[in-house]
Amino acid sequence: MSAAPAAPTRPWRALLPAAALLAAGLFFAAAPVRAQILHLDPIPWSSPADSTSRLALEVAADHFFDARYDWSVNRLLLTVILPGGDAGRFFVRMPHVTFDTGNVPVLQRWPGIRGEDMAADWPGSGRVNGFGQLEAGTMGGLSLPLLGQVAYGAALGLPVGSEDLYPFSSTSMPLRLELRKSARVAGPLHLHLVAGTRASMGSGRAGLDEDAFTPGRHLGAELDWYRGRGSRLAWTLDRGDFDGRTSLLAGMQVWFPWTADGSVGLKAARELEEDEDRPAQWYVTLAWRFDSPAYRPSPAPGKMPSSDEAEAEEQP
Repeated sequence: MSAAPAAPTRPWRALLPAAALLAAGLFFAAAPVRAQILHLDPIPWSSPADSTSRLALEVAADHFFDARYDWSVNRLLLTVILPGGDAGRFFVRMPHVTFDTGNVPVLQRWPGIRGEDMAADWPGSGRVNGFGQLEAGTMGGLSLPLLGQVAYGAALGLPVGSEDLYPFSSTSMPLRLELRKSARVAGPLHLHLVAGTRASMGSGRAGLDEDAFTPGRHLGAELDWYRGRGSRLAWTLDRGDFDGRTSLLAGMQVWFPWTADGSVGLKAARELEEDEDRPAQWYVTLAWRFDSPAYRPSPAPGKMPSSDEAEAEEQP
């Protein structure tokens, strides 16, 4: 008697427990309390079918703006990704920021963040520039009950930089912890779900009030269409609640290979919450990434990684 045919696999089922946890996080969101948050960049997760090298450099030229308040930011962000042990990753970020508040100073828009010893005309100019906050972090993989293999990420902002660039930099110490679950949806389409929390470790010097540094939580989803090394399309949706300051950020990215080991990317994101507390309304980025092939696991030629291989590469 011939054996019964194997049931078709459905990799997307691996995401069901993670989706349930994300839904629970949304359901139990805190009641609104007016507050401010820092702008922090996403943890630089690896891409299983794209640039997976554990030794990489990314240079990003950013332009953030908000027409309602006449605010604009030009920023150069340098991200270095380094091997950590046999399979992990470390990263370090350093931005240089030029922040123009137009005719709406920060304290006029958010008077509640003013510290007791802060001058009424802080920062003294409508256009400031300088090096922003240094951030360091790590990424790796672990196995959890119900969720199985997941990626973890942790990031800590170091108390260097300038509070004059708030909310795009400060001397505070924000700590972030996140988990990411990935699975193939169909063919080259992969879905990634992220859940995380942010804690405020205080400020490295007197200045802004504690309300300027709010804890909270973050939920996100990313759908990637991998088209080969260095080439992909990505759609992102991120929901944040930071002491009642809510954010819903929708974005899109497109990446192209431009050298044997490099890629160039265009990113755009828009804040969908019509809230006076948003740092910016639009985020536009042109980025270049350089990967070391010696630290990049590669699938066989012409073969996309399976969902298990993708997880093994993303959560080594």
